Amino acid sequence: MPDLTLDLRFLRYAIVTAEYGSFRRAALVLGVPQSTVSRRVQLLEHRLGARIFERHHGGVRLTAGGEHFLKEAAAMARGVQRAADEMAAARKGEAGSLKIGLFTSISSGFLSELLAEFRVKYPAIKLILDEDTAEANIAGAISGRLDLAFVSGDPRAPNCISKTFWQERIYVVMSSDHPLVDQLTVCWDDIRHEDFIVSAGGPGPEIQDFLIKQLWAIGFRPSIVVHGVGRENLMGLVAKRSGLSLTTESSLGAIYTGVTFRPLAEVSDTVIMSGIWSSSNENPALKRAIELCVRIADDRRRTARSRPNVGSGIINNG
Repeated sequence: MPDLTLDLRFLRYAIVTAEYGSFRRAALVLGVPQSTVSRRVQLLEHRLGARIFERHHGGVRLTAGGEHFLKEAAAMARGVQRAADEMAAARKGEAGSLKIGLFTSISSGFLSELLAEFRVKYPAIKLILDEDTAEANIAGAISGRLDLAFVSGDPRAPNCISKTFWQERIYVVMSSDHPLVDQLTVCWDDIRHEDFIVSAGGPGPEIQDFLIKQLWAIGFRPSIVVHGVGRENLMGLVAKRSGLSLTTESSLGAIYTGVTFRPLAEVSDTVIMSGIWSSSNENPALKRAIELCVRIADDRRRTARSRPNVGSGIINNG
C-alpha cells in the first residue's frame, strides 16, 4: 500500500500544475522555483506508486488515474483547509459556539441589543440560549454547562466571575380592563389585596420572593399562584383576569394582547442585572461576548447620563 502521509503542499503543487498544464507556470503562480514544483510532484507520484502527469515538450497533462486522484484529493484538501480555518477562527473567538443562560425577555433592552450586535459582529459563532431560573443558570455557569449566564442581583459563586451590566425598572402587568390602568404608576399599597400569578420557571421564583418581601414589609401576605407555563401563556392568564404579575422593562418590546404594563411608582423598584461565568472557562467566544457586554453597558450609561428622564413608561398592549 502506498505511503499517503503527504504534506498538503505536495497536493497543492500537483493541483496547480494540473490547472496550468505546466511546472513552469505553476511555479510562477506559487512563487517557488520550478525545480521545487517538479521535485515535489515526483515525490508525490513515487508515494502513490503511479504517475499523475504525462510529461511532454509543451508541459504536462493528467493521466486518467491522476485526474481521478486529484479530483478526490482536491476535495479532501479543501475540507482540511476549511477545518483548519474554522479552528483558527475558533481560537481567535470568531467561530465556535457560545451557550448563554437567561431568565428575562430578549424582546428589548440590553440582551436584545447584545444578541443582535453579537450576531452581526461574529456571524460564525453559534449562539445557544437556555432560559431557566436564576438558580439553574448560576449552576450552569459553575458546571460549565453554560458559558455565560445572566441573572438578577450581584451573584457570588465559587470559581466564578460576575459583573453588573445594566438595570431594569419593574412593571406591574394587569389586564387591559383592570381599574389600575387609569393610573400613571402603581404603588405597593394599590396592589396589596390583589391576586398574583407567576411562572414556575424563568424569573418566576424571584418574582415570587420579591412580592413576598415587598408586601410583607407593609403588613400584607400576598396571594400568589405558581403556574407551570412560560412567559407568553402567563401573559394570557393575566389578560383573562387570573391575577396580576410583575415583569421587567425588557418585556415591553413584546406585544401581548389584552394586557397593560404600569411601572411601580418607587424609583428604587429596579433590579440590577449581571453576567456570571466560570473563571476557568477558556472559550474564546466568551471573551468576545464579555467585551461586547462591557461596551454596550458603557454606551448605555453614557446615553442615560446625557438625556433627561422623560416619559412615564406606560405601555398598553391592547
